[in-house]
Amino acid sequence: MAALIAALAITATAIIAPVAASTPHALSPSPSPSPSASAAAVRLDQGMQLRFRLNSSPQHPIVPNADNYAARTIPVSPLLLFLAATGHRPAQYRDFLATARDRGYHVLALDYWNNGASVAQTCGTNATCYTAVQRNRLDGSDPSPVSSVDPANSIVSRLHAALRHLASVDAAGRWSQFLPGGVIDWADIVLAGHSQGGGESAYISHIHAVRGVLMFASPVDSDHGVNASWMASPGATPASRMYGFDDASDIFGPRIVASWNALGMGAFGAVANADAAIPAGSHELVTHRDLGTPVDAHVRTITDGAPLVGGKPVFAPVWNWMLAQLYPGPSQAAPDEAADHSAPAGA
Repeated sequence: MAALIAALAITATAIIAPVAASTPHALSPSPSPSPSASAAAVRLDQGMQLRFRLNSSPQHPIVPNADNYAARTIPVSPLLLFLAATGHRPAQYRDFLATARDRGYHVLALDYWNNGASVAQTCGTNATCYTAVQRNRLDGSDPSPVSSVDPANSIVSRLHAALRHLASVDAAGRWSQFLPGGVIDWADIVLAGHSQGGGESAYISHIHAVRGVLMFASPVDSDHGVNASWMASPGATPASRMYGFDDASDIFGPRIVASWNALGMGAFGAVANADAAIPAGSHELVTHRDLGTPVDAHVRTITDGAPLVGGKPVFAPVWNWMLAQLYPGPSQAAPDEAADHSAPAGA
């Protein structure tokens, strides 16, 4: 615990640019102090978009440390926390992030330790390996030969730092709503991720009751009938709040569908064709568009490399459908949310 407390003393430097639940909340304690940030803000009537990095130190170097992206248009809404694929960075998902922002979400694409071999390659048919890697990357606990992220580089530490920074540079955005009393309010967070990031998101939702999970080309946490060990028992977030999207030609397709089913998502019906009208109640979505090689198919359903139609990502309607399942937008929010949304910015 002492190591984690020290780790949470990181700060951040930011660049800010303009942009055109009713269930009990599960809170994560906030070891203090933790990472922080500094930046000049550009405020607009329609909200804010921010780009920032965590400040590293010789005692607690932050690696990797690419730009984090954050955006919002209204002061009160759920947070979409996005985690990228192995070796990818937040800047490679700007189209999806903008889609979530325009839907009304607060959006945070958080850089985290996703270097080296993917979890799928590292673990294969070793069920406990997935749990060890994903737990270590979440909070820096229990380092092992398969993952040795220190507390300063953990997702929890980085998230604390990012939220405190955003609250300081964009007070009107009310980012502190996700860190009440210095603890993470997981119940007001929608997790979203690509490949390794989607697997990590699913793992976090197993540990914490979150608003929901959106998994793109993920999780790849099953192999030859073996599932990640944490999937063997029910998690804190029900499968009814989980949604997945992939391409039929994805090189990891069978492993991904197996993971969806291990999570219980198959109970809501067969895999739906995302290229047509998506049936109500669907949770597993697949496109049959030609995205190139099987490796390309694993990447292009969510990155900025997605095909364009009329200058817009062809999968934007699918993204919007998925996002709407967990937050229909301020005009259709629950009464308490709608009241908050009507408050003047900065109130």
